[in-house]
Amino acid sequence: MDNDNRWSERQDVQLHITLLDDGQEVLQANSKNISIGGIFIDTASPALDIDKRLDVSFSLRNANGTQQHRLPARVVRNHDSGTALAFSDYNTDTLNALRVLLYDGFAR
Repeated sequence: MDNDNRWSERQDVQLHITLLDDGQEVLQANSKNISIGGIFIDTASPALDIDKRLDVSFSLRNANGTQQHRLPARVVRNHDSGTALAFSDYNTDTLNALRVLLYDGFAR
């Protein structure tokens, strides 16, 4: 993700994620870093189409156990080492879980 367009600081966090297209699994991968605004994933497979809209699914631990999250995202960049996706919408629970993960370090 381009530093000039990033509105939140990214953190090196490895999460197992699943990319979904209309509810169908497209790819499983690991994140390299994540921010409130998006995620960079390690993709060894062919590049994803720029501007493709997908859902990013991942689990985070919290005080009550593990919670599954699913965020709509858009492919913004492909690189030799992976793919950058920008999140395009949030629900309150997921936004709060990301804040805890990134700034409190609890949810990994």
